[in-house]
Amino acid sequence: MEVLRTYPIGFKIRIIYCCKSNCLQSFGTLLMTVSLTLSLANVIRLPRMVFLYGGGTFLVSYLAVAIVFGVPLLFLEITLGQFCQQGTTKLWRAVPLLKGVGFVKVLASVLLAAYYPIIMALSLFYGSRSIIGSIPFPECSNSISFYQGVNSNAIGSDQCLQQTFIKPPHLSWQWIAMDVLLILLIWIIVVISLIKNSKSYRTVALLVVPATFVTIGVLLVKGLNANQRGLDILLDIQWETLWKLDIWYHAIVQFLFTTHLGFGNITTSAGRLYSKSNPFWTSVMLTVVSIVVGLCSVSIVTMWIYDMQLQVGQKMLSSTALSEVWFLTFVYELTTRGILSDLWAALVYALVFLSGFLSLIAAIYTAIVGLSVETKEKWKWWILTCMVCFIAFLMGVLCLLPENLQAVHLLDEYIIGRMVVTSTVLELIAFVWIYGLESLSNDFEFVLGYKLCFVWKCVWLGTPILFMGFEFWSLFVMPLTESDYSSHDSMWLYVIGWIVYLFMWSMIIGIAVWQISAQVDYNFSQKFLSTIKPARNWGPVDPIYRHCWVQWKKQYQVTGERDFTLRRRGTKDYTHSIKRGKHAAPPGTAYSVSPTSLDRTSSCYSIDGVGGLSRQHSSDQQSQQQQQQKNLHQYHYNHTMADQRRWTAAEPKNSGGSSINYM
Repeated sequence: MEVLRTYPIGFKIRIIYCCKSNCLQSFGTLLMTVSLTLSLANVIRLPRMVFLYGGGTFLVSYLAVAIVFGVPLLFLEITLGQFCQQGTTKLWRAVPLLKGVGFVKVLASVLLAAYYPIIMALSLFYGSRSIIGSIPFPECSNSISFYQGVNSNAIGSDQCLQQTFIKPPHLSWQWIAMDVLLILLIWIIVVISLIKNSKSYRTVALLVVPATFVTIGVLLVKGLNANQRGLDILLDIQWETLWKLDIWYHAIVQFLFTTHLGFGNITTSAGRLYSKSNPFWTSVMLTVVSIVVGLCSVSIVTMWIYDMQLQVGQKMLSSTALSEVWFLTFVYELTTRGILSDLWAALVYALVFLSGFLSLIAAIYTAIVGLSVETKEKWKWWILTCMVCFIAFLMGVLCLLPENLQAVHLLDEYIIGRMVVTSTVLELIAFVWIYGLESLSNDFEFVLGYKLCFVWKCVWLGTPILFMGFEFWSLFVMPLTESDYSSHDSMWLYVIGWIVYLFMWSMIIGIAVWQISAQVDYNFSQKFLSTIKPARNWGPVDPIYRHCWVQWKKQYQVTGERDFTLRRRGTKDYTHSIKRGKHAAPPGTAYSVSPTSLDRTSSCYSIDGVGGLSRQHSSDQQSQQQQQQKNLHQYHYNHTMADQRRWTAAEPKNSGGSSINYM
């Protein structure tokens, strides 16, 4: 205690500030990571799919897909994002032939952001009515007087929705005007949340993610206290129906929606937001938290369904779950029957809004990063944010025009699901089969610092075959009408679904043809072979990190050995290894630098024997240390600039002949 009292006040404040800053940064990174699991796909879509396709039977197939493929595929995308750090479009410099897949992922995120605000606006509409205690809605009863209250002859929740929020514009322009204003309000909040790039994104996550977790926990406790016998619905598993392929296909699509695989969100976030986290444990955490959140949502809904069945006296028809907003109308029905109070209903609608908001900003962030990288940051971030949000706002308004939210049904059932399945399959084919499993393993081992297990390679090799089989089966055996539940859909939904699906393939093929024609080789075969090889500017975006990667590859090609001490510069493991004197390379090599020359975090103060402060290093030692650091950075800079000049001189035609774009 006597020693601690000798510290100056300013020095103690500095230590406390650094500790709090590091803790907050780590906590913010953790919240950024798990924010993707708190999505509308987990809160609304998963319970709907469970209720549509067999209850516990579908849940078993979904859990099997999530457990088997969750960690390997998330691990793949997270590591690719941390290695490249350039978003989901520049990632395809590894295989330029399939660069169009990156744009398909961005398009899927934009389409997702087009109809999610409609569900969020509907939750705001229901939630505000719940707070003021006007459920059932006066507009949905036989009573025409708002002040005299409503009678017991109120119409059903689906019909009430059709007479209010989604009423056609030619019948009542007031409702469509209110819808547009609510959607505009949501997009203004999104612009404010992303206006300062990753900084504002982290701030939003620090506020929204804890509130969402607390809301889910409170609602789960409420459901368990109400009636736990509703969970028996999930235990009624018909094992013979697991042989049906359509259940497994929908389970795969739901898995991709839940984990954001195929949308480019994982890759973009890994490269920009949590680039220093451990990819394996991050993928494990994402999978586990996603499964837990999904099970909580399904459990809450099934317990309320059981309560509804007890009150109605008969089993609820599955046809009532067709709408993508079924969950909202179901909560409205629970409130009108007295199973939920107005305040509990408002809490449910708040959960829908918060989860939709987290999904929306993740999708928009991916689109903005992709656009920023492709334009080489010529436009400012806030301009791109406003532009992307405005375009998505207009698309959302257009989705309100068809009756009964058929546009939302079109995007969710016919378009986005097939887009993410196709993009996931092509991504695995590109990086595992074309880029090469050996090259991919070497890059991953450079990022991770240890050899990959053969299990990862087996899953990555087999997953595209399995997913591709389900995709072809769904195209030729199961039409784009999805299932018997969608047999009542209009013909224009099928036609537009096929048109958009074919447009996706035409975009991929068109960009592939453009990449082939942009090569400078002599004939078509050589041009084609050039597009399935990595571009000259493929690799990490950071120049020094890229230089280390080039040295890693050269050492492996010459000696066949991997120097695992050259790992993940900037992480805690690497910093601690430097402090302990365990540096990257043996003495005399390019990376044999003394630990003291790189230890920037060591204190320049120490406690002397009598309790006072004394300087740890003399002025000569400090000068020597600074000179060593200067020499090291000059060495890396010279070699990096030399490599850059060589890459620029040999830049292929498909890069436009300009200098290397590290963004």
